[in-house]
Amino acid sequence: MTPIEFLQSLLKINRSGTILIMTGLGVVAAGAVAVSWVGSGQNVITLATYILGFGLIATVLTFVVSNPLMKTVMGWMFVVVLGLILFCAFDSVLQMTGRTPSPPCWRTIFQEPPHVCKARFESGEHGNSFLVTSNAPEPVETLILPDVASDTTAPIEEPVIVGGTAATPPLVHMQFTPPVTRATSRDIANDLAEAGWNVAGEDKGGEEVARGPSKTQVRYYSADYAENARWLARDLSEKLDGAEVLVNDFSEAGLIARPNLLEVWLAP
Repeated sequence: MTPIEFLQSLLKINRSGTILIMTGLGVVAAGAVAVSWVGSGQNVITLATYILGFGLIATVLTFVVSNPLMKTVMGWMFVVVLGLILFCAFDSVLQMTGRTPSPPCWRTIFQEPPHVCKARFESGEHGNSFLVTSNAPEPVETLILPDVASDTTAPIEEPVIVGGTAATPPLVHMQFTPPVTRATSRDIANDLAEAGWNVAGEDKGGEEVARGPSKTQVRYYSADYAENARWLARDLSEKLDGAEVLVNDFSEAGLIARPNLLEVWLAP
């Protein structure tokens, strides 16, 4: 019995399919031999693994094609897997569960693992991110938005509105990670509100999250609000006795967020 006849009898497929499988294995094996001449032993081991993988996949596929029950099972598995992929795609953008990487991390999945990319975003190693303290120099003078009742403008006195492209006042959301307490977050939110910032739910102290960044930061989601974020970080640093605050650029994270949103993340 020839190898082709043995494989044909084992898999219960026609001769043409058996020849196709054997040809594919032969081509991959030939490639492994060729690479082994110019590469190291590790290359041979890797390609040998590929050959084994190809053989296993070919065997499974031929069995599925020849078995009606398996075709049904594999069909439903495909539907379930496709549904999971679509859910992960939506969750990546909307961050409903917070467990899937943001879109940029999926685009670079072949360059770095998603968790490495996510950590890079959280630590500010991207875009226009920078550190700010309460001792930072005064921001460049910016004009407030024109008053409806007047055509004159005046230098801004409180870091609430930045003229130009940032046309609406920023909205500040507070997040804190234990052991930071809600009382501490509430006090900081109240102080920021007294300084002129529009803090959502200041009386509640924001949202407690189980996992947050290791460094206190201000995140902004539109490049138009980078200056606002810097002002907010400086005020926040003042409330934290001059501690460094990271201004973290999330404008290229691919997340769906209102442009004027600024997030304060209080780290332990």
